[in-house]
Amino acid sequence: MNFDDERLGRKVRAAARHERMTLEVVALGERKPSPYADSTPDERLAAAVRLIEHHQALRGARPMPPRSEWPGETFVCGEQLG
Repeated sequence: MNFDDERLGRKVRAAARHERMTLEVVALGERKPSPYADSTPDERLAAAVRLIEHHQALRGARPMPPRSEWPGETFVCGEQLG
């Protein structure tokens, strides 16, 4: 790959990142209002899960299957042993 191809690739990737980024300017000393101030705990959790999944996808990780699909054993304890 020559220098011009690399430069063009960097410009294309920068333009793609620019499309997805949001930016807000806050004056020095002022508090930025929370974007989740009016959200319920469940909505905040869902937003955190989306963020984690997005970052995992960026680094090439495979999506994790639901806990119910994890391999494992079932143990019967107590009175059910009969």
